[in-house]
Amino acid sequence: LAAMPVHRDREKKESTAEEMEVEEQEQDASSSEEEDSDTSSEDCERRRMECLDEMTNLEKQFTDLKDQLYRERLSQVNSKLSEVEAGRAAEYLEPLAVLLENMQVRNLLYINAVWVIGCIHRINEQVKGTYW
Repeated sequence: LAAMPVHRDREKKESTAEEMEVEEQEQDASSSEEEDSDTSSEDCERRRMECLDEMTNLEKQFTDLKDQLYRERLSQVNSKLSEVEAGRAAEYLEPLAVLLENMQVRNLLYINAVWVIGCIHRINEQVKGTYW
């Protein structure tokens, strides 16, 4: 029976040693997870800041390009306005020529209509004088 307690003591020691080793591994794993979590949080925050910086940079580039496009378009409009005011813009001159031609035709038609009406009045006057 004396051998039994020694054996039990040895088993207890081995069991305690194994338990302690398992606890140490769990603590190591837990601290490793905390470190990973801390590192992961730091990496996430760093990545977030990089993304925000990149987004800010892209927004600035977009604004710059938008302003450049506005200035170019404004310059084109002002240039075209100068051509129109000087009477050199082809897209203005062609419709203007058609409009002027139509205006001349209308004026001629008006003049002809006035002339015809005058002729009719004279004829009426002549007819009235002849028959009355």
